[in-house]
Amino acid sequence: MSEWIRRPKPVPGARLRLLCVPHAGAGPSFYARWLTELAPAVEVCLVNLPGREARFGEAPVDDLRLIASEVATAAQPLQDRPLALFGHSMGALVAYEVAQLLEPEHLFASGSPAPHAPGDEPHVAHLPDTEFLAEVRRGYGGIPDSVWNNEELLLMLLPILRADFAACETYTWPGHPPLRCDISALSGAGDYYVPESALAGWASLTSGECTTRVIGEGHFNVANDRAAVQRFVLDQLGLVLEGARND
Repeated sequence: MSEWIRRPKPVPGARLRLLCVPHAGAGPSFYARWLTELAPAVEVCLVNLPGREARFGEAPVDDLRLIASEVATAAQPLQDRPLALFGHSMGALVAYEVAQLLEPEHLFASGSPAPHAPGDEPHVAHLPDTEFLAEVRRGYGGIPDSVWNNEELLLMLLPILRADFAACETYTWPGHPPLRCDISALSGAGDYYVPESALAGWASLTSGECTTRVIGEGHFNVANDRAAVQRFVLDQLGLVLEGARND
């Protein structure tokens, strides 16, 4: 398996593989609990981007389509069974671009407006460190206070965050043809940058079905309301958990 994708818990009897793409600044461990919580119905595989966790020594990549190309190449061996993609925030854009290069069964776009109809987020990647971090904290949250209060950790996270935000801010939709897979777009209530009305834009990006849903609260509903998000994923895939736990 390529360094771009981790497969920590193979599930031989799984009906489907779900490739999960993290948000800006996050690593594959963001989805660690999904590995057991979605088994045995789903085998969860994790996108592992440069600059974080096991790839900490590598320079982060600030080109979203290049990231997607690397992920799609690494995902080729996973297509011996149906493959679905789940991406949150920046990860939704990466997952969409990966879907253009593969033929997934389903695309889950979480916490992101459609790529051809971006929201009103201000561009912040170019700002000085203090201003950049203040804008990230104000607009998105999701980073624990323990990190904000630890200067050493924050300095380690800074280049990853800046590269990820630059990747999103320089990305422009290239006018792709519609996907053939179904799309499920979701956000949390009160997400300032991704209101419910912004989810409808995903419908024009597929010739399949598009389902939109507001689940839980805020931009990081995928973490804070994880069980509800997982139930939605399984429902959209037509799967049922057998003995899995959500806590």
